[in-house]
Amino acid sequence: MKLLYFKEHLSCINYQINVNTGFVYYNLEKDSVSKIDNSASPCILFLLDGEVSIDSGEYQNVHIEKDKMVLIPQHVDNKIEVIYDAKCLLLFWNKDIRVCDKVYMNSLSSYKERKKEMCVLPIRDPLQAVLNSIVAYLYAKMQCKHMHLIKQQEVLLVLRGYYTKKELFTFFSSILGNTGHFEDFVMNNYRKVKSVKEFAGLYCTSERSFNRKFQNCFKESPYQWMQKKKAELIREKISESDTPFQEIAMDFDFNSQAHFTSYCKRLFGMTPSKLRTESKKVAPDLEY
Repeated sequence: MKLLYFKEHLSCINYQINVNTGFVYYNLEKDSVSKIDNSASPCILFLLDGEVSIDSGEYQNVHIEKDKMVLIPQHVDNKIEVIYDAKCLLLFWNKDIRVCDKVYMNSLSSYKERKKEMCVLPIRDPLQAVLNSIVAYLYAKMQCKHMHLIKQQEVLLVLRGYYTKKELFTFFSSILGNTGHFEDFVMNNYRKVKSVKEFAGLYCTSERSFNRKFQNCFKESPYQWMQKKKAELIREKISESDTPFQEIAMDFDFNSQAHFTSYCKRLFGMTPSKLRTESKKVAPDLEY
């Protein structure tokens, strides 16, 4: 069985840290069997060509044809059997989306009716145009994280404009839950704190309760998650600004610039100066 996952070995300097969200394109051969790696995020499968049969949790043998889309929730067992050679675009969902998109998604929770069968929606022409542009960017190796985030936002914009709220609620119902408010709190405040203890205090709960709630929501400990976010922020600060390295080291509480350099070599595989140089090399390819 082939595992379909978000490829981490990407060329853009913005992907030097493990990233599990964004778009990836696959060609699937007839009679092959695959499984989507949804351990880190939900996944939308856009079937651009061919036919497949999908098992997803309680839903079994769901027939999907060309120009249809389905959502595979996070951590749900799944299997894809290819009936005819297929081309698909997978969107591994990035929860760190714009506030207005989050508000809209949360508003869908007001609907109460849920369909008993798996929701399969058509890929309408405006959405097809966006997906075609994404495939073109992937072929051109425009793998910057900003492209993936902007295109996810564009997909959401088209969904809001060309699909009814009832359709979208049915489609997203499996990932609309009570964790949204906590996720919003975490995403809105993680830059303000430097420790799990501070985070728990800001949420007005014990560190133990905060750890448990965080683990349930993000499927990893708050310490591990905060370390990843810290690395992302440091990488962005180095790559996207001319801030002196000593200042960055001080901002992130490193004992010395040597300690900061050692950290960068361990996390990014290169010194801060090398990282900044490499990021400038790819910058022209990211202009629109």
